[in-house]
Amino acid sequence: MGEYGYSLVEMLVVLVISMMITGAIYSAYISQQRSFTAQDQVAEMNSSSRISLGIIANDLRETGFGLLEDGTFNVNGFTQVLTLTDNTDAPDQITLVGAFKKAATLCSNGSGQSIDPDDRTLILAPPGDSKSLDDINTADKRNISIAGITYGIVVAGGGSQFRIQLQDPVGTPFPAYTDLNGNNTCDDGEGIPVYLIEDHTYQVVGNELQRVRRLNSISPEVETIAQNIEDLQFALLNGNTVRVNILASTARPDPNFEGMGNPPGTIENRNLPATNDSLRRRWWRMEVSVRNL
Repeated sequence: MGEYGYSLVEMLVVLVISMMITGAIYSAYISQQRSFTAQDQVAEMNSSSRISLGIIANDLRETGFGLLEDGTFNVNGFTQVLTLTDNTDAPDQITLVGAFKKAATLCSNGSGQSIDPDDRTLILAPPGDSKSLDDINTADKRNISIAGITYGIVVAGGGSQFRIQLQDPVGTPFPAYTDLNGNNTCDDGEGIPVYLIEDHTYQVVGNELQRVRRLNSISPEVETIAQNIEDLQFALLNGNTVRVNILASTARPDPNFEGMGNPPGTIENRNLPATNDSLRRRWWRMEVSVRNL
C-alpha cells in the first residue's frame, strides 16, 4: 500500500491559518501591553503629582512659624512670610519662609546653666547622630527659632561649634536640659527644640516641579519633587488661604487617547492653549489655610 503525505495546497492552508492565529495573538498582546503601559503611566502621574501637592500644602501650613510677631526679619533677602510671583502666561512661583526643620536642641547658656532673657551665648546639641550643626551657620543658615517662640540670628558658632552667639538677647527664659539617659551629656531630644528658619521656593522649570532652599545663597539646594508638571498656579483667598493648582501629564502619549489630551482651558488667571495631543492629564486643586500668615 502506498503512503500518502500532505499536499502542497494543504501545507499552504495550514501555514496561512497559523499566521492568522499568530497575528491575532500578537495583536492582542500589543493591545494589552499598551493598555498596561498607559495605566502604569496614569498611576505614576497621579502618585507623584499628589505627593508634590501634599509637600507644598505642608510647607504652607508651617509658613511663618518661628518668626517675629511684628514681621520684621530678613531671611536670605526675603522679608515677607509669603512671596508670590503671579504669571498669566507661565507657571507661578511662590517662596515660603518659616521654621520648617528641626536643626538642634538648646541645652543651656554659655555657662551650662538655665537660659536667662538677656543671654546671647547658647550651647546646642546637634540633631540625631550628627557630629555638627550642619544646618546652622553665620551665612545663609543663620536664622533660627527656639521652640517656635523666640527668633534669633546667629553671628558666631554653628557647624562643628556647638556654642553659638546670637545677635540679640534671647529674650525668653528657658530651663537647662534634662539628662534623660544619665550620661551627663546633653543629647538630641533632651533640650528645647531649635528650628532652622529658611526659605522654600516652588517653581516649574521645563517640566520639573522644583523646591529651592535658600534661593539667594551662593549654592542653593535644588530638589526635583515631581516630573511632567505642566503648570503650577496659586491664588490668595481671604487673606490667609492659598489655593494650589498643579497640572500634571503622563510621560508618554497614549495611542488610545489620540486627540483627547487637551488641558483645562483656564487655571486661575492663566489661559492654557489647546493641544489635542494624546497625553493624559490630571489637574489637582487644594485650598490651604496658612496659620501664621
